Amino acid sequence: MTRIMLLLLASPMSVLLAGCPNGGGGGGGFEGTGSTSAILYTANDGSNTLSGFRIGAGGALTATTPASFSTGGTNTEWVAISPSDQFLYSSNQSSANVSAFTINATTGNLTPTAPATFSTGVGSSPRGITITPNGAFVYVANSASNTVAGFSIGSGGVLAATSPATVPTSGTLARGLAVSPNGQFLYIANSGTHNVSGFTIGANGVLTATSPATFSTGAGSPSPEGLAISPNGLFLYVANSGTNAIAVFSIGVGGVLTPTVPPTFSTGALGSSPQRLTISPNGSFLYVTNSGMNEVAAFTIGAGGLLTPTSPASFATGATSAPVGITINPDGQFLYVANSGSTSVSGFTIGAGGVLVPTTPATFSTAPQAPIGIATPGRP
Repeated sequence: MTRIMLLLLASPMSVLLAGCPNGGGGGGGFEGTGSTSAILYTANDGSNTLSGFRIGAGGALTATTPASFSTGGTNTEWVAISPSDQFLYSSNQSSANVSAFTINATTGNLTPTAPATFSTGVGSSPRGITITPNGAFVYVANSASNTVAGFSIGSGGVLAATSPATVPTSGTLARGLAVSPNGQFLYIANSGTHNVSGFTIGANGVLTATSPATFSTGAGSPSPEGLAISPNGLFLYVANSGTNAIAVFSIGVGGVLTPTVPPTFSTGALGSSPQRLTISPNGSFLYVTNSGMNEVAAFTIGAGGLLTPTSPASFATGATSAPVGITINPDGQFLYVANSGSTSVSGFTIGAGGVLVPTTPATFSTAPQAPIGIATPGRP
């Protein structure tokens, strides 16, 4: 076969990988979706556990054996999985630490690292947690101490604090956080000061505040919660739970944020209370959990990062489900939601135009655990 023919055959795969910031993940070892990253975990707050699932044909979930794993911490609400599928980290709000696990590539079972937990600082109350796209660093938003804690990922998934170990956020009540696909910038939602903190990520994972250090998420009391960055790294999206809207920013030189025109987009009726966001790997669709309305709101992402509701504009997750966490599997076929009110995960297939179609069955039990956070490899 000639070199030209080989290049032509390789080109479509290159385009597909470019659409996903983490190259679609890899190494998970499960079958069913065509992705090698067919695993999913939820963070269960009340029971301080993680529930594990394998993703099968049609997006159906099968619980791992055992079905849940103790975090060794308290108030576990957020979870992140390394792009390599090898490691899982969860933030434990009341015990002020991060739990770390290795992931068995065959069974999906979790094994605590040694040591099993890593401090985020006395009284820090860690919330959001994220991993850089290259799998080198973990960052945690500390709600009570108004700092972000940084860790490097070492052999066997063991964490080592960066130097300095924490950096001030210049805001209050830190919630979600996100790293740009190129690994250069980190952003944190500050629910108390109604703004977003920006940082550049330097050598050895050291954070330096952008100039300016914070960016308003809108008038009134927006109380930002979740964050998501488009796969092309050009736009930041913020779920404003207090004003039932999504704030949109373009990401400029040095990580500086500039509001789009218009700057916000409604997530639906008053009281929808949007919580967390996710964007499809191809960058075409954005989804947000409306905890107050027991639904997922969906949007297409257009020119300039602007949002347009899909038709229909929202998709039910079930009565009293109170959805919070949301994720899309790395190959972009399926979307999953953590239902904190109904001890379950809702599953959807992503169809034409971003429309969501429930999987069969439509929900998967985490009982008796109530899931808050949810993640697939390299995905929030």
